[in-house]
Amino acid sequence: MSFNTHYHYPLNRNHVKRIQDTLNKSLDEYSRTLVLRVDLRLPDFNTACYNADSSLITRFISSLNAQVNANLLNRQNAGKRVHPRRIRYIWTREFSNCGKKHYHVALLLNRENYAYPGNYRSVNGEYSHNLAFMIMEAWVRALELNHSQYYSLVEFPDNGYYHLSKNSPDFTTQYAVVTTRINYLAKEYSKDYSDGQRNFGCSQY
Repeated sequence: MSFNTHYHYPLNRNHVKRIQDTLNKSLDEYSRTLVLRVDLRLPDFNTACYNADSSLITRFISSLNAQVNANLLNRQNAGKRVHPRRIRYIWTREFSNCGKKHYHVALLLNRENYAYPGNYRSVNGEYSHNLAFMIMEAWVRALELNHSQYYSLVEFPDNGYYHLSKNSPDFTTQYAVVTTRINYLAKEYSKDYSDGQRNFGCSQY
């Protein structure tokens, strides 16, 4: 079931509810949550050269989790304080007018660990080992490409991250802004159900 919104196209009502549930679960665990939007694209060359099967998003999240866990363990071993690290996520698969698929993803992390994605551009050919880097690395690993030349397949939209602070006097406004932005993932337009694969998903915890 869908309904119309100010986006000028219908949103899937069930997906909107699942987005809200995922946001609320994160806030119940982390009163200060980082919400980060990224777009994940596929290469232009032959599909036989990379793996974009139905487990692609599962591999992406698994790789990102492993990298975040290792990064925080390194911080802890260096005597720095770390916090609970569960990553929640919302994703949708869409197709362009020419039929090429891509993914929109929202990542929800404990802001006490990561307040910002960091710089996603290289400096003199070197990347900072920050959250943005780990996201780019997770995507190329999920595609089984494993080379930094493909980092540009990950796009970080303008104004693409938000802070939700449950105890802030501005929380209601923060929450409204985030849900408006993330509900974009629930739109029905540009979905394709013909191949039997899922077009939308959220973390189950």
